[in-house]
Amino acid sequence: MGGLLSAALLAKQGQNCFLAEKLPFFGGRFTSIRHQGFEIPTGAVHMIPHAHKGPLGNLLLQNLNLNLEVHTTENFTSWYWPSRTPIRHRRFWGVLKAFPKMRQRISLVRKLLWGLRGAEQHSESFREFLQARTGDPQIFKFFNAITGFALSLDISQISTASMYRVLKRLHEKGRPGVPVGGCKTVITALVNNIQESPSVLQRNCELKKLEIDGSFIESAVCQNTSTNEEFNICAKQFILNMGHSQVNQVLSNSHLPYRLPSAPIAAGGGFAYRSTTSILESSGIALFPENEYVKGAVEPTITSPNLAPPDEHLFITHQVFHSNNIVRDTRHARDELLATFPQLKEEDELCIHTFHKDWPVNYSRQGEDLSNFSSVIPNLFFVGDSYKGNSGWMMTEGIAYGVKRVIKRILNQNNN
Repeated sequence: MGGLLSAALLAKQGQNCFLAEKLPFFGGRFTSIRHQGFEIPTGAVHMIPHAHKGPLGNLLLQNLNLNLEVHTTENFTSWYWPSRTPIRHRRFWGVLKAFPKMRQRISLVRKLLWGLRGAEQHSESFREFLQARTGDPQIFKFFNAITGFALSLDISQISTASMYRVLKRLHEKGRPGVPVGGCKTVITALVNNIQESPSVLQRNCELKKLEIDGSFIESAVCQNTSTNEEFNICAKQFILNMGHSQVNQVLSNSHLPYRLPSAPIAAGGGFAYRSTTSILESSGIALFPENEYVKGAVEPTITSPNLAPPDEHLFITHQVFHSNNIVRDTRHARDELLATFPQLKEEDELCIHTFHKDWPVNYSRQGEDLSNFSSVIPNLFFVGDSYKGNSGWMMTEGIAYGVKRVIKRILNQNNN
């Protein structure tokens, strides 16, 4: 997503780009693979976090004017508490309905949400922030469901300042949206847009090293992963959309003394199920506060039925891992999911997703973004989920925000 957005925005400004994609397909973790008639996402769950109102929708639908339809979901969130009917709300403050007791609602507003004002500089974890203000276990589970589904993090793994920024964005920009046809239609539209320019896109093309002249990079050595043929690409600027460990390997191969700092990844996983009936019966995100593993789910076919065969639904969950034993955690998550939704059958499981190691949910946890070092190498820039700008924009919204900032700097360089 980061590389395609960058190339499309530069191409619109008359810049010629060469986009090297290591994988045999474009889109990375924001596309889908056809399986048994279902569009199974490679990472994203066919959703744009803030529909038309966030940075991604703004770039796709306004800056690039792509021919896409993005439908805002019916609900902001649905909450599934045991022994209660699902609680749904269309606006941010509807979250208060998730708590049956008035004292919990008052505590949520006065002690927590109101207390977050001016929290941009708070360095303690959000769990520590909650512990200082409430002992209500339901409130802890409430926030853990949000961070577990949206960020693949426990509330102890995100700072209060970062949580404040995320909640602020949720309040400002509202409900998510589903692109009709899913995330692959977004990638196809971006690829088609770039191909209308003189720019070149090449798959199976891995960056091996950078060649530097003085303080500027003059070319990149790439390798065709199918033929092992190496070739050089010369350019004025270079944008890397890679995890920090992969970037550091390239810098090492290039004999450059610079390194990106290490950063903890956000790991997670999930399931995709088929169903002849709607599981959630409502478009939008469903969160499960009482669950230990599976924190939430979506059913994008309610909004875009063509993501599944006729008269079938696609049900996608997301879970967090509590250990490095991915197999065990996944088994526990499946048991938990089938207990939460008895109408799901194990034989209807389409696939299991695991996002960890070199294919994580995020290469850097929310709020622990890395810095570009163009002050050291003026024509080297970074985009992707490690470079969201620590602005509170999450997932693809953060990627789009980071891309916009980088492209602005590149165009300023070229104009000067």
